[in-house]
Amino acid sequence: MNYRVAGLRSIGASFSQKLLGRGVVGAIAALLLLPLPSLAHHPLGGQVPATFAEGFLSGLAHPVIGLDHLAFVVAVGLLAAVSTWGIAIPVAFVLAAMVGTGLHLAEIALPAVELVVAGSVLGFGVLLALRHRPQSIVLTGLAVLAGLFHGFAYGEAIFGSEPMPLVAYLVGFTAVQMGIAIAAFWVGRQLTQRSTALVVQRAGLVICGVGATFLATALLNGLLPA
Repeated sequence: MNYRVAGLRSIGASFSQKLLGRGVVGAIAALLLLPLPSLAHHPLGGQVPATFAEGFLSGLAHPVIGLDHLAFVVAVGLLAAVSTWGIAIPVAFVLAAMVGTGLHLAEIALPAVELVVAGSVLGFGVLLALRHRPQSIVLTGLAVLAGLFHGFAYGEAIFGSEPMPLVAYLVGFTAVQMGIAIAAFWVGRQLTQRSTALVVQRAGLVICGVGATFLATALLNGLLPA
């Protein structure tokens, strides 16, 4: 009888883990495939923030309503969960994004920003889907490089703003990115601790799909400008 009870508990635990894993992948897919408005670079409808509150709200909104940015931040958090350097990877990304925004404000141009941003989403999705990934130092370097371009894109919404809303914007988008990345990191760690690392790979495939869609769109826009 005890063996039967133990067996039933084992089966129940395994089933619960599968449900949890499928639920996480489904939640990520639903979140990333929602019909969000096309306001990725203009959270205030194209208006430059004029107050501290507007700057802060714009900073909070930008990485969320920009589906490519949101997908990448989730990917960075999940990748950190399965890497030895852990939370240091998203921290490096967020700091690099601040530098990238500074480059935009200083009018220092970066090449092919939309292509690189879309390519980074696809690339990090691929890294998540792999069973054997590069070392953490390589992943951190890639996160820093991507952060420069994502941050440069963030700078479009604040370019020409006064110092006060500019500071608020930087605080806002830094806080929301870290919050999303830490949440994804925590979920990823919970999954890997329960021996369901395969779920992280499946989430990577979802993010690959988002990145491929954005990359194809950016390429088409470059070849066939409106």
